[in-house]
Amino acid sequence: MAESMEDHLQCPTCLDVFRDPVMLPCSHNFCHACLQEWKDAGKQSCPVCRTEFRSLDVPPNLALKNLCENFSLASIKSEDICSMHQEELKLFCLDHREIVCIICRDSEIHVGHTFRPLKEIVKGHHEELKEGLQKAKERLQDYKDCRGNCNEQAKYIKVQRENVERKIKKDFEELRRFLDVEEEARLAAVREEEQKKSKIIKEKIVVLGQQMTALSDVIRSTEEQLASGNVSFLKNFKTAMSRIQEMPEKPQLLPGGLLDVAKHVGNLKFKVWELMKETLAYSPVILDPNTANPRISLSDDLTSLSWEDVEQERPENPERFQTWRSVLGAALDSGRHVWDVEVGDTNSWAVGIKWGDPCLPEKMIGWLIGFRDRKYNIPSFEYGAWNPPVKLQRIRVEVDINESSLSFSEPLTNTELWNSEKNFQWPDLSRNTKIYPYFHTICKIPLKVILIPPGVTTDISLQSC
Repeated sequence: MAESMEDHLQCPTCLDVFRDPVMLPCSHNFCHACLQEWKDAGKQSCPVCRTEFRSLDVPPNLALKNLCENFSLASIKSEDICSMHQEELKLFCLDHREIVCIICRDSEIHVGHTFRPLKEIVKGHHEELKEGLQKAKERLQDYKDCRGNCNEQAKYIKVQRENVERKIKKDFEELRRFLDVEEEARLAAVREEEQKKSKIIKEKIVVLGQQMTALSDVIRSTEEQLASGNVSFLKNFKTAMSRIQEMPEKPQLLPGGLLDVAKHVGNLKFKVWELMKETLAYSPVILDPNTANPRISLSDDLTSLSWEDVEQERPENPERFQTWRSVLGAALDSGRHVWDVEVGDTNSWAVGIKWGDPCLPEKMIGWLIGFRDRKYNIPSFEYGAWNPPVKLQRIRVEVDINESSLSFSEPLTNTELWNSEKNFQWPDLSRNTKIYPYFHTICKIPLKVILIPPGVTTDISLQSC
C-alpha cells in the first residue's frame, strides 16, 4: 500500500504529526514526549529497530520540525487562514464579531478590543446551536403529531359520514314508513267509501227499475183501456182509475251520494303533519359529539349522555374535552332558551352553561348546578354544597341572553333553585363570545335532555279589509 506524505511525518509510536521531533542515531525519528517516556521508563533502545544506545539525549530534528510545520499549515483549509497575514485564524473579536489571527489582534483596527479563543467561542455557539437543534427536533415532532392527528381526523370524518348517513336514512325510513301507513289508510278509506256508496246507488237503481216496470205496466194497461169499446171501458173504468191514482211518488236523487272528496284531500298534508306529532319530538338542546370526552357515550339523536369504562376512538381535535367527562351543546342564539334535563338516579352530574374559547373547552368558565358524593352543589357559587327543598329529578335551565339572566329550577315540583341577581357575572358577548349548554357525568345511567312534542297552531285571526 502506498504511503502518504503524512505517514512519513507521523511519530511511529503515538502516530501524531511531529511537533517537536528528535532523531536517534539509528536515523529513526520520534516525538520528544515519547522519547521522554522511554527515558523515564529506563529504556535505552530504539522502539523500531531495537538498537541499544548509551544515552537517549539527542538534539531535536529541526529540519523535520520545519517540514511538519509546513505540512500542518498546508493541511489547514483556506477558509481557516487569514487572507491578510496568512496565519491560522485562532481568535474571535467580541467587538467586531469576527474571526481574526494573532497578527490581526495586534493591528491598529483592533486596538482595545476584547478577544476570546476561537475554540471557546465555537464551544459556546455549539451549545446554543444544539439547543436550537433540539427545539427544531421538538417542533418537528409537533408537526408529526399534528399530521398524525390530521390523519386520525381524516379517518374519523369517514366514520362520522357513515354514522350520519345511517342516522339520516333511519329517520327518513321512519318518516317514509309513517307516510306509507298513513297513505294506505287514507286510500283504504276512499275505497271503503266508494264501495259503500256504490252499493247504495246500485240498490237504488234496482228499486227504480222495479218501480219503472210496474209503472210501465199501469201505463200500458191504461192505454189499452182507453182504446177499448164503450161497454168494456165503462166496466173497467174504476179499476183503471184506481191503478193510475196509485202512482208512486216522484223519485228523489240520493243526497251525499258522491265521494266526500273534500274530506279526503282537503288540507291533507297539514292533517298528516298533525298526526306526525305523535311520532316526532323536538330537543331544545343538541349535544355536540365533536366536544365529547372519549369516555362519554352519546345517543344517536344526540340528546343523552352516559359514562363508559372504555375510551371510544375519537381524534384529539381542539374542541374536545380530554380530561373532564363532559360535552357541550350547540351554541345558543340570542333570545330565551329553556331545557329540562332528566337526572333521576344519576349519582354524579352537572348541568348549566359555559362560555369562552371553544377550542379550549376545559378553560371555559360558566355557571353550573350539580350532584356528587351524595351532595348537591353549585361549584360556581361561594357557598358550595347545599340542600335543595326537594329531591331533584329534573333540572330546568332557563337562559335569556338578551336579558342576561339565568335560573335553575325543578320543573316537576315547580321549585325554584336559583336565580341570577344584579351582581351576576355575565359574559361579554360583544366579542363574538358564544354561550353553550354544558353537561357532565361519570355515571352509566344516562343524563337526558327532555324532548318536547311539537305544537301545531291552527287558529287564524281574520281581519276585515
